[in-house]
Amino acid sequence: MAYITVTWVTEAPTARRASWGNVVFLASGSAPSQSSNPQLVTPSNYTEYVNVGTYERTAYGSYVRNLGGTPTNLSYMYWMGDDAGITGIAAKVTDINYKVELGPFTAINNVYLDPTGGQNWQEIGEAPAAWASGLTGYRAGTGSTSIYDGNIYFTGDVLAGGPSLESGGTTYSGATARTIMNLSGGLVRVLATQNGFGVAQSDLKDVDVQFIVPLYNTAGNGTGLLNTPAHNDLRNALVMAGGNRRMVIWALPRGSAPNTTYGGTAYDYNQFRNYIGQDQNAIVIYADVLTGTTATGLDDPAAALAGRICATHPHTSQTTDVISLGLTKVEDDNAKQAWDAGQIICVFKQTKWGFDSTQLNYGFTFAGTSPSNRLNNVRCKYIVLYNVLQDLWSLMSTRTVRITKAGCNTVIDVLNATLDRLLSQGIIDDGERTVDVPLLRGTDAEWSNANLNRTIPAVIVRWPWKNTVESIIITEFGEII
Repeated sequence: MAYITVTWVTEAPTARRASWGNVVFLASGSAPSQSSNPQLVTPSNYTEYVNVGTYERTAYGSYVRNLGGTPTNLSYMYWMGDDAGITGIAAKVTDINYKVELGPFTAINNVYLDPTGGQNWQEIGEAPAAWASGLTGYRAGTGSTSIYDGNIYFTGDVLAGGPSLESGGTTYSGATARTIMNLSGGLVRVLATQNGFGVAQSDLKDVDVQFIVPLYNTAGNGTGLLNTPAHNDLRNALVMAGGNRRMVIWALPRGSAPNTTYGGTAYDYNQFRNYIGQDQNAIVIYADVLTGTTATGLDDPAAALAGRICATHPHTSQTTDVISLGLTKVEDDNAKQAWDAGQIICVFKQTKWGFDSTQLNYGFTFAGTSPSNRLNNVRCKYIVLYNVLQDLWSLMSTRTVRITKAGCNTVIDVLNATLDRLLSQGIIDDGERTVDVPLLRGTDAEWSNANLNRTIPAVIVRWPWKNTVESIIITEFGEII
């Protein structure tokens, strides 16, 4: 009697192309003659590409020492050069405004409007300083003085503004103008001059990195990469990171102290988050590092922290992680509490418990809500997002998915497989999750609209993610007699 044996084979989970912790260091000056820009550097070849006596050489040493062992990630060095931007044309429509990609920018030079998409470009002037409804013109969004983030708003309420245009003798603006442009194929064209960080984003847009580390002299002379105040480096780099699934690791100068004003910000060092704003992509550390005879730091705290982050599984908290830095001092309890309140990472010793290792207080970001105020949560969110987008793009590339119930269920199956892989890698946690396509319960009109637009209009993906324990409270303690 013959037998047929069927063996079910499940594909082993594999990591996607995007890594969990590639880093680019932003350095001042021009690239050495022997280096490309950006330059891939490793512990075995960095002496070939990064010159002796440079601050980037010092920072890379801090980074490698804290990585520990043979690195599995990739590290790049990018030299910022001169602050000479380039002028380009770009415009992308969002729900309430228009966006120029690859910022930040030193100037928004010109804005043009084509109401019907017929190459009938009309230049729009800048709106007066006093924002008021009914005025014509555009307003360039800026995260800080002279650092334009690429958002272009039109006069009227920020959440309802639209370009002012005429049609049939009637002037339309606000949401009505946006609707007209959307229906008629209208376009907005922007000429903008990138600053050095914008040029860097252009050069790095196709490089697989998750962390941006602006370097500068931690001796605290206040100079940033583009000869502006150093704190502008963080704001510029955050514009680079925004929407790109990247995070910025940056260090306060070594002269920082709680309850002391950080010049140029009007805030104390421990309140620096109030100057930057609530941003889940901002990771800031303070460490009082030793300096040499040339006043150049013997360590770069941001680079050292990048090494610890990249040596750590994405789901693991940085709280109480050890770090290797040449320190003048560690933070006492009072200073640590001030840094904690400002969501700034610092280095301390828990000597009163008998431990003598230098540790990190928390793995903070500058986000305003939990759990996004922890960098391991944001890392994992970005990894999930990347994998979901990759798998859906691969599915669409087969060009065989139909707008049918079977097609929607295929999308659900693909996303469940994505989450299964991420669960096996420890990026998400086990438990109840949701992968749903509401169109499956849609009306006939909704199905018809989906077919007309060749679009699945909504997909819901929710997954379990459990925080790491970062504190334990003993509520009862004592003997029973």
